[in-house]
Amino acid sequence: MKRILTAFLAGLCIAGCCRPAEPAPNGVWLWSKFMNEVDLDSLAAKDINHILLNEAAFTKHGVDSTLAFMDEVHKRGLKFHVWFQCFYKDGKWFNPVDDSLACYKQDYFDEVIGRAVDYVKMGADGIHLDYIRFGGTAWKHCPSEECTGTGCVTEFCRQLNAATKAVNPSIVLSAALMPEPDSEYYYGQDPAQMGQYIDILMPMIYYHCGNYRKGGAEWAKMVADHFATKGAPAKVWAGITTYYDTDTTLVVPMDAEQILRDCRMFKDSTMAEGIVLFRYGLGEFPDLHGLWNGMEEPE
Repeated sequence: MKRILTAFLAGLCIAGCCRPAEPAPNGVWLWSKFMNEVDLDSLAAKDINHILLNEAAFTKHGVDSTLAFMDEVHKRGLKFHVWFQCFYKDGKWFNPVDDSLACYKQDYFDEVIGRAVDYVKMGADGIHLDYIRFGGTAWKHCPSEECTGTGCVTEFCRQLNAATKAVNPSIVLSAALMPEPDSEYYYGQDPAQMGQYIDILMPMIYYHCGNYRKGGAEWAKMVADHFATKGAPAKVWAGITTYYDTDTTLVVPMDAEQILRDCRMFKDSTMAEGIVLFRYGLGEFPDLHGLWNGMEEPE
């Protein structure tokens, strides 16, 4: 009996050891124009494992070339997410609420969600929603108790979840959120509701830029914890910049040490469970090995 138990436990150990480890929760937003320039080997070597490529790549470079790029991402053990704009069309905000009929524009929902389903069928690991919000005017689009700006965002997320996970239950859904606690009123983003349908909330905590500079690091940590607490069961990955701007709007890329300090701050002092860097092409990316498992990073 003892021999059988030992063999059973050994089998469990082997099975566990053979199971591939999940990539560390470190990602990067990648504009389509950099698709053919990005150094995937360098990103993999720095433990930056989630590539959020803008959907425009499928038009700019063609479907075949973009899928070939996805294959290169997968060959390196990285994850490929399609990053696209939701309530944005022809270069401007799109209002998905029919205010006169007090309903959501289902045809538009179907169009955007249909694209997401196509990407899942193509083999994407994740769908990343940007502009999943109103441009500060959500409160203006509440024609009835049943039809509101916040309800519109939530309903879109619900339908997207149902449609994409019907194709691949393992697809990872993520969304970029405005980093403001009152985001429901202005943007229609309620993390408590979105977190029921979106796997990872990515508040854009750009505290080195614009008006957000006034809040500093303490504000940034508060924001991460606010979304992590309110957005459960969704995880929160902090979206951070790899640059800072000045009062003259001059953009200054950060060095690797500066970026790493920010990453460690969110890891050590907040409830965030991942990091997303904005963006490729600005700043010197640090080596993030060991950031989330307590190991020391390489010198």
